[in-house]
Amino acid sequence: MSLDLTWIEIPWLLTLALALPVTFTLLLRRARASREKRLQRFGALDVVRRLIPASALAGSGWRATRLGLAAALAGLAIAGPRWGHEPTIVRSSGVDMVLAVDASLSMMATDEKPNRLERVKQEIRRLRAISPGDRVGLLAFAGRSYVLTPITVDGGALDLFLDNLDPSVVGQAGTSLASTITQGTSLLALTKSGADRALVVMSDGEGFEPQDELIAAAKKAAENNVSIVTVGFGTTAGSTIPVKDANGGMTQKRDENGQIVVTHYSPAFLQAAATAANGTFIPAEATDKAARIKSALSKLRTGARTTQTGDSLTPRFQLFLSPAILLLWLDT
Repeated sequence: MSLDLTWIEIPWLLTLALALPVTFTLLLRRARASREKRLQRFGALDVVRRLIPASALAGSGWRATRLGLAAALAGLAIAGPRWGHEPTIVRSSGVDMVLAVDASLSMMATDEKPNRLERVKQEIRRLRAISPGDRVGLLAFAGRSYVLTPITVDGGALDLFLDNLDPSVVGQAGTSLASTITQGTSLLALTKSGADRALVVMSDGEGFEPQDELIAAAKKAAENNVSIVTVGFGTTAGSTIPVKDANGGMTQKRDENGQIVVTHYSPAFLQAAATAANGTFIPAEATDKAARIKSALSKLRTGARTTQTGDSLTPRFQLFLSPAILLLWLDT
């Protein structure tokens, strides 16, 4: 049968609840023996007893009990007893933000290491680390866009979907920035927190749609008070796209004519969307993209919010420490 010590914060300190009373008892006995030895220098103890207060050689049993109990209670308090649940509340402020991630097959190109999509994930993690108060939603898009998480402060859900995000999640090939901006704007329109709203689009910009559709979607987002930040990934020199072959090995993606496909970073679409919405465009060659996104959003109005991050056991050390102090005060 195992002893349940989950109600103790530092279980090994429970030894103090045993060691301290024993130590106090031994010290009191030693002090009494030393006092008797000193008094014997004046003569026989039965004669000396008549010349000194009765308490000088009185038994120390009650005092040892009193101090031993105080020491035991103090030892329990030091070990950190906890029971009963209380919510952990975190107060913060931030904006409402949707992160739209290009998960098309071209994002697997290796002109950014280890590939474009993984670089996007790295920047998102850094952005969240420096913006802990923001509420964040996640979209993935290729030929069409998909809502992976609603706007939330639940970092665990966001991490789960982000870690497992790859081109197989979106299915439909291509890159549709216009529909992504439209869906991101609709998702942000549902928020009622009072904070300003932002849509951050991360892509290599390789689109195959009329640019006027993209500009119209960006202007509509601006009309709905959604700030747009577009972020580029990749290189203009381009790169091949590694894919698995029928045998499970790696090969290069080829087109219908058997030619190896080379995908290029195309800033024109991303820049056009940002310009149409009076937003911010961050080119692929820019360093520290997460900090640049944070800077672009720094002028937005934040909203105060409280978040329950979980339950914790309530500290109860004062229930043991208070009587220990009272016993020590009585001893004085």
